[in-house]
Amino acid sequence: MRLMDEYGVGIWNGWLRFHTPLRTGERRFLTHVEDTVDAYRQLKDGHAKWYPLAVWPEPGGLLPCANSIDGDYLGWLNEGRDPDTWPLIVWPRHADQGPPLKRGLIDTLLDWQRGTQVAHGFAVPDENDDPVEFTDFESWDDRAYW
Repeated sequence: MRLMDEYGVGIWNGWLRFHTPLRTGERRFLTHVEDTVDAYRQLKDGHAKWYPLAVWPEPGGLLPCANSIDGDYLGWLNEGRDPDTWPLIVWPRHADQGPPLKRGLIDTLLDWQRGTQVAHGFAVPDENDDPVEFTDFESWDDRAYW
């Protein structure tokens, strides 16, 4: 994930939290993934129509890598052997499931920042906000919850 290589982990624009992938101990990346996919699986068991995604590690399953402060999740659909080709998808909290996103993570984040990316359930900048003024990334170390 190029974003992690360049910036590390943290919160983007005070809104999207990226989990620490190589952390050991209780709050490691795998803990977040397992908690998220377990929750998705439970919801899917009761309402499959509203939760249509397969769940990681199933082929084509949702592999979450970040979550928003609004309770939305961002992740990949593990389709095929090459993770660099896996489509990015949003699991929205307050909207119907949309299709996979057309671009990769960095381009998607730039598009959101510019106000040109729309994904079901994800926040969009206020039309009067200057995207440059609100660009921020707060990096975290192993003491962070995420």
